[in-house]
Amino acid sequence: MNIVPDPGSENPFLPGARRTVNRRDFTVSVVNQPPPADPAAREPNTLYAAVSSQAGEVLIYRVYVADKNRDLTGGVGLPDPRLTLASGEVLEGDAACAALSVVNQPLPKLVLPPAQYAALRDQPGEPPEFPALDPPVFHRSFNTQTDIGCIYDVPTPGNPVPCGGNPPVSVGQYATLDNAYIYAAVNRGLGPVLVLQGKLPTTPPTYQRDPFMEGGTQLRYWSLCQNESLATTKVQDCVYDEQIPLDKDGFYTIVTSRAEDRPSNAIERCGAAWVEWPVQGDGAGHPDDAFLIVRNTLPAPDFSEAIQNVSKPGDEASVMGPYLPTGEYMSRTDFEALGCQPSARMRP
Repeated sequence: MNIVPDPGSENPFLPGARRTVNRRDFTVSVVNQPPPADPAAREPNTLYAAVSSQAGEVLIYRVYVADKNRDLTGGVGLPDPRLTLASGEVLEGDAACAALSVVNQPLPKLVLPPAQYAALRDQPGEPPEFPALDPPVFHRSFNTQTDIGCIYDVPTPGNPVPCGGNPPVSVGQYATLDNAYIYAAVNRGLGPVLVLQGKLPTTPPTYQRDPFMEGGTQLRYWSLCQNESLATTKVQDCVYDEQIPLDKDGFYTIVTSRAEDRPSNAIERCGAAWVEWPVQGDGAGHPDDAFLIVRNTLPAPDFSEAIQNVSKPGDEASVMGPYLPTGEYMSRTDFEALGCQPSARMRP
């Protein structure tokens, strides 16, 4: 949305824009400079990459959901890199990669060291389902130290109160500045089937190659993912906005369980989405653990219930209202007894 297209091209991501337009070229510059102190002084289509504490940078090109039957790039391929040296010389292809000392390898995983994770997860005197609670409690993600304090109820450096105060928001785990997250530690020892309900923010439909980018929506993108833990950060399964059936009031029912525990009515036809529980639990020896994450991307200025508007821990419910998921553990039999359209029987 923030990219100004090249002359003669259009930006298909703008509200109301034609998504099928042929000319959609853009140019984005990555400069070895710190960002201007005054945001108004930033150049358009420019990423400021100079950070004094880092020897290198990671440039990520991200596509969340391509249109139906498109490849991972959305059918347009990857951008063509061109490196302009201080001398004015322009390098392309392998020459540009060599000059930048590009390392061709997967991104490193940003995980907790095993000993630290074990000390947090296996605290003496805690129940086997720790740190999960019944019902699940969702926290806004602020920064790694605050998140650890909120999950495991321990003080961390700079946070003597485990889950309080006014923590700063810092982007980590390769997240972007346009996203905000809530998370909850969950455990199937509290029930093999976890049912999540909440109101889904409105988002523009795109997957079916809709010809125009719908305007007036609350978010650009919403998703819920089942992950292992901070020990691995591995994602098991996700659902995003267009995959989720809604009731007449715009509320969703999402069921998460192991494949063998999936209720027969946890299907789209019965108004429920299903997300697989991590096969390896937390990936660190606790087979019943899991870690839920909900993403809000690019909220509209007037969507006051967005995760981005939660300014301190504990305000999630008062800020997000019906858009904050609620959860209930139950058995497969209990959920199947609700029949088709279980939302009507579960919501007050």
